[in-house]
Amino acid sequence: MKVKGKDKEISTRRKAGVLRPYVPGLTLGEQQELVKFFEAVLKPELTYSELNDNITNYREKNVISNQGEMLDNKSKKHPLELLILKDIVTSYTEDVIFTMFFAERDTNVASPLTSYTGFFPKLDLLLTAGEIAATKGNFVTTGAFNTSAQEGIGSDGNNNYDRLVEFVKSGHPLLRKGEVLLYAAENPLSAARDGLRRKMQYVEYPSTEQMLEKLRSDANSPGLKLATHEALGTGNKLMLTKPGMLDFGVGEQDDKNFVQVRNPYKDPNEVQFWIQNGYDTRFKDIHEKVFQTNEQTNTGLDLAGDYRDSTDTGEAEG
Repeated sequence: MKVKGKDKEISTRRKAGVLRPYVPGLTLGEQQELVKFFEAVLKPELTYSELNDNITNYREKNVISNQGEMLDNKSKKHPLELLILKDIVTSYTEDVIFTMFFAERDTNVASPLTSYTGFFPKLDLLLTAGEIAATKGNFVTTGAFNTSAQEGIGSDGNNNYDRLVEFVKSGHPLLRKGEVLLYAAENPLSAARDGLRRKMQYVEYPSTEQMLEKLRSDANSPGLKLATHEALGTGNKLMLTKPGMLDFGVGEQDDKNFVQVRNPYKDPNEVQFWIQNGYDTRFKDIHEKVFQTNEQTNTGLDLAGDYRDSTDTGEAEG
């Protein structure tokens, strides 16, 4: 969603148990708190992408320019401008996608993973603050979905399909009612399919859709849908949410497609390509009626681009 400056989302929590028996002469007027509030903020932090190159680097190379001509010393135009314009937008967008769950802003470190703060670090803050906890009904311990030598069986001896059923079934009845999204990476879904095959003694592996259909029935969640993507990385992190609980905020939605090409230095042969935009994430609400997660973590996949410089930093966890 497009955000100008800062956007606040305030969820109202209604007090339960306000019904009382009435009799004449009852003492009235006792002060009671009726509502509480949960505030979630989106404030996109500015990010950028910069590429600097000297056009004379291509003087001795057999490079055809954008107009089908060799390097022109007079125009000072980069001979690979069109290619760079396309690739820098693609790489910038991939960096945003594959860090949206793992990034944690740190202006002292130059990396996609420090450019803004993604969903999993925000989740860790809510866990630390006690907003997500077993006592609040939005936190469930599942154990890992790692398989042992026995197909479909976790390292603790439990069937991984049953493990997934119990996680979904642990959700609040109003969370499981209607459409609900299960965010999961490939590992727990594959492990659960293996577990279902063992449990049902299938000759062939059940398809993901077959497993999902049975999961809906076994977990009493007929509107359950899978939300899975490479951006979730690898690992056993699960999130069960109502649609619309995860917001991704941008300063200007089309800024990622706009690249400045300029000669900003004293040396006119230096060409700079520059993109900038703001990004932020938030959980709109984490009440048990709309959200549930487990204790596991994921590790981000390095899928953006085709290679890294030796100066690029670390892996993502969340």
